[in-house]
Amino acid sequence: MRRVIRSVASVLAIFAALAGVGLAARAHVWAAGEREVTIAQGIDAEFLDVQMTNNIVTLIINGSIYDTLLTRDKQLQLVPALATSYKLVGDKVWEVKLRQGVKFHNGEVFDATAVKFSFERINRADFKSPQKGWFSTIEAVEIVDPFTVRFHTKVPDPSMPARMTLMYQLAPKYVAQVGDAQANLKPVGTGPFKFVEWAKNDRIVVEANDAHWSGKPAVRRATWKPIPELGSRIAALQTGQADLIVNVPPDQVQAVQASKNLRIEKTPSCRIISFAIATIKGGPITDKRVRQALNHAVDMQGIVDAVLLGNGKRLNSWMPPNVWGYDPSIPFYEYNPKKAKELLAAAGQSNLSVTIQAPNGRWAMDKDIAQAVAGQLNDNGIKANVKVIAEWGAYVRTILDHKTEDIAMSGWCLPSLDPDHWVTPNLRTGEPVSQYSNPEVDKLMEQARAEMNTEKRKQLYSQLLRLIREEAPYIFGYQQMDIYGVNARIKWTPRGDESIRLTEIAF
Repeated sequence: MRRVIRSVASVLAIFAALAGVGLAARAHVWAAGEREVTIAQGIDAEFLDVQMTNNIVTLIINGSIYDTLLTRDKQLQLVPALATSYKLVGDKVWEVKLRQGVKFHNGEVFDATAVKFSFERINRADFKSPQKGWFSTIEAVEIVDPFTVRFHTKVPDPSMPARMTLMYQLAPKYVAQVGDAQANLKPVGTGPFKFVEWAKNDRIVVEANDAHWSGKPAVRRATWKPIPELGSRIAALQTGQADLIVNVPPDQVQAVQASKNLRIEKTPSCRIISFAIATIKGGPITDKRVRQALNHAVDMQGIVDAVLLGNGKRLNSWMPPNVWGYDPSIPFYEYNPKKAKELLAAAGQSNLSVTIQAPNGRWAMDKDIAQAVAGQLNDNGIKANVKVIAEWGAYVRTILDHKTEDIAMSGWCLPSLDPDHWVTPNLRTGEPVSQYSNPEVDKLMEQARAEMNTEKRKQLYSQLLRLIREEAPYIFGYQQMDIYGVNARIKWTPRGDESIRLTEIAF
């Protein structure tokens, strides 16, 4: 493990040195009072049509262009956005009042028609939105008056307020006029920033929408830059090419803090990282004893300590500690190579061989974590190799097409912070990103998502998470610690939902 850390540190140093040579000559000298920012993440947006993605980096960028019905404040509490109030008016009917006087960036009026359109567009058979499962409890949207809608649900839905934090609103007339493809290339929302340009794999630029209902943003113009390589991302921060960068490697924190013009910001994330086992592919991994063996053969705490220098918290199932419904009493898988071998022998798989796929630059130290997991599997008699898929779009495509390798590194976080949005998209039979199918798990999900009694619902999620732990559809990983590098010229603190909101940046 120490060799892994030394190797990573050396590579980062080389990248930083090389990148610094190229960037130093172009380093930006900030003028007094300038209000532009550049944010560097590991990947580019997949789409600027916000309804075509379930990827958080893409949603973060789109969150500056579009608004949702509800949102969460810095304390992660639900607060109004395009919806000013909501209430339950029947067992399966939620009534929502909409903000008046709001316009889309093209001048089109936001109203109940837009809400109905935005919901129905996701459910269009030909549209194939990966968000469809987020709202599958909703039967229909009824327009009561121009600024009142009612969501009719198939079953009682306690998650409806949380779902509204994911209901991004599109302009009906604009989309009808230009079509889906053009709406993706030139997005129009009601958000605090207007779209300016998208140079694929280079930059996305937005500018302040001073007519926004929340007021004028302090930031006047922002650039989102994809920089996959860690060393290059750090160099961009050091040379003033970026004001805020994500996923600073733990062993580079001190180097960043050494500069008087830079600082580190850290917070526990809703992001969880695990390794999804593609049980729907068939073969040895359909046997839960094999999946349990994989968990016992990996010292996840040792990997978190060695590669991430302790910047992470182990998972006992598929939910982070900062999401309601988490059960801390569920036991962790112990690192026990002897038990792993016994389970494999009982399953008749003493010569198991697996391939693990991992991205590069999407999550903190992602490919290094994957290599460490493969190394431990090999050390404990399971042949494992790592296939790195560097281009994020290609990586996502393997998941959506259900054509991953035996095991795929998987990360999940949604700003809804509702337990249904952790388990259902990832584990329910037939969901776009799910690589797993189990009727018993499906049944518990359906019961939990329709239970209005808070205590009973919590008990159902505990039961569900225990079953998931037992079934082991993942090599369970860790809750990520989000580590950001920040230029001292901006005032900003990170959120626990991973969202980077331009409206929360000051100078």
